[in-house]
Amino acid sequence: MSLFMNWIDFLWIGVALLLAKGRYKAYSVIFVFVSILMLRLQVKLMQEIGFGNGILQWIDTPVLFRGMMAYGVFIAAFLGLVSLSKDENAYVFIAASITIFTIAFCVSSAVMVL
Repeated sequence: MSLFMNWIDFLWIGVALLLAKGRYKAYSVIFVFVSILMLRLQVKLMQEIGFGNGILQWIDTPVLFRGMMAYGVFIAAFLGLVSLSKDENAYVFIAASITIFTIAFCVSSAVMVL
């Protein structure tokens, strides 16, 4: 069960394949994959500096699960916007993707510190 819970965020890739339309399908999968990769890098950094439960340790859950919750909210919002959007300009889509990714990184970093 623990092995499954550590990798459950990869289910977002399947959700991205189902919700995204047309040419944005590949962009959505790449967004989800890069978000998962960034989450793993942040968790590894926190564990390497010796703070597997956060720097302030106000919350008892491991940083991996906190990061999964934070990134999960932003991935869900991104995929919701992708599924509701009409055929947008590719530059606008990429700019929105980068913006959402940056905000997700900042929020997850703050959540991991707690």
